[in-house]
Amino acid sequence: METFTGSPLYNYTLAIEFLKQGHKVSIFTTHWADNELKANLLKAGCNITEVFDEEYDITLISQPLHNSWFSRIKSKKILNVIHSEYHWETPMNSDRINAYIAIRENVKQHIVKEHKIPQDMVFVVYNGVDLARFSAKNRIVRKDGYIKVVLPCTLDPLREKFLNYYAKRASQHFRVFIYGKNHMNKGFINPWVSVNDVVPNIEEKIKDADIVAGILLGRVNLEARAMGVVSVIHNPDNPEEKEYFFPEWEEFDERHNIKNVAKQIIDIATSAEYRKRERAKMTDSTLEKVVYSSVMNRFSPVKSGAAIKSETIIKKRDVSESDLFKVLRTEVK
Repeated sequence: METFTGSPLYNYTLAIEFLKQGHKVSIFTTHWADNELKANLLKAGCNITEVFDEEYDITLISQPLHNSWFSRIKSKKILNVIHSEYHWETPMNSDRINAYIAIRENVKQHIVKEHKIPQDMVFVVYNGVDLARFSAKNRIVRKDGYIKVVLPCTLDPLREKFLNYYAKRASQHFRVFIYGKNHMNKGFINPWVSVNDVVPNIEEKIKDADIVAGILLGRVNLEARAMGVVSVIHNPDNPEEKEYFFPEWEEFDERHNIKNVAKQIIDIATSAEYRKRERAKMTDSTLEKVVYSSVMNRFSPVKSGAAIKSETIIKKRDVSESDLFKVLRTEVK
């Protein structure tokens, strides 16, 4: 819980919601920092522990946990959350794991195919967003004549091509603002690229953005959509391959509202009937289905909801940024 990035924010947001729903929550990590995450968790009543000294009803493990710690966990149910296809998210292969949670359909495909995890043990539960914090009610539409692009991301080798993609395009009329931990000590010659440290209140930085961008389908895309901002999802290996993300609100709310996500996780751990219903939906075709959550597998046009009100823009494979930005402020609802 040192940084304001994917896995820490996932656990932070989920812990806060569990506490709101009346559950008792403890968090264990070997990487604590005295930051807003820790302060807010303590204020909300979360127990921050350095030892496993009690038995838990449900334990959620994000990222592989060394056996010296894993063997000490006393829990009725253990769920392993897998956040990506990268090696640092390798699923834990243990008889003690009762179920696996994949945050996207393509993550499920990956761990079933590459790690031989039984399909009926893997449940797709999408990342959750606090819709009170990230709200379109706080959206600000600027009228100052330039396009504001916000990249909330870690500056690391995985994202270097993505960052360079935007740095090359930045100009007086296309200004790029980066917020994240700079692991590469990376700077840009282009004066229209602003590199800033990670911030705890990223909603204040994206509320007046014209567009937000990130790699794969990450929290930045979900938080942007919650605030009514169109975002771009890039292939980190080839940033030219991208999708514009703005699904229909009803679908987004059902999948990503943190209240629904927290309930799904509780149901997976405690309800045999829920697991039975979910498994009944699982067929071989499920693993090949392309929905907006896994569209980055093939970078085909978004099929689930209109990404932008002007469908002619989204379907054109040769669409330029300038074409897109012409419609952003007037057509996106």
